[in-house]
Amino acid sequence: MKNGGPKGSMLASATNSGTLAPPDEVRALFGAPPLLRGEDVALYNELMGQFAKIVEPTDMIEWWWVKDITDHTWEIRRLRRFKALFVEVAQDLMLQNADMSGGTKKRMPVRDSEKSLAEGLMYRINQYKSVDNLIASTERRRAHTLREIERRREYLARLVRKASDEAIDGEFTALPQAAE
Repeated sequence: MKNGGPKGSMLASATNSGTLAPPDEVRALFGAPPLLRGEDVALYNELMGQFAKIVEPTDMIEWWWVKDITDHTWEIRRLRRFKALFVEVAQDLMLQNADMSGGTKKRMPVRDSEKSLAEGLMYRINQYKSVDNLIASTERRRAHTLREIERRREYLARLVRKASDEAIDGEFTALPQAAE
């Protein structure tokens, strides 16, 4: 462990992918990850492991920060996907309703056209706004956690913030590591 942290019970174990996994007693306190049906627990654990590799938690407080950053990052990505899905679901329902009307309408919506997607958004705008508010709230919680890390470990917080930004905005195959 770096940063002169205590050895022993808070010591992480390396995984096959080279990331860090929480010790058993920490994992027991965390409980099951906050995943929905169909979400990949291995991908969640990989993300947490990559954040842990950057932070190299030395105590329970730092492990909770790693978990919080993982959860916030995961939730932001999930909510951004949901925003797009709301529009697609609304579009599918519009097309389904048009099909069920027997084609009596003058103009049938064209699947995946920009206009059809805009109409889908129009019908789901309140849900879309609600998800935007949830994303903003999660981003505030993420920012608060990062500020707490910054207060305690300024350099590592910048690395974690960058890694979280990259994970939210795209794929996270290799997150930056702390300097040796």
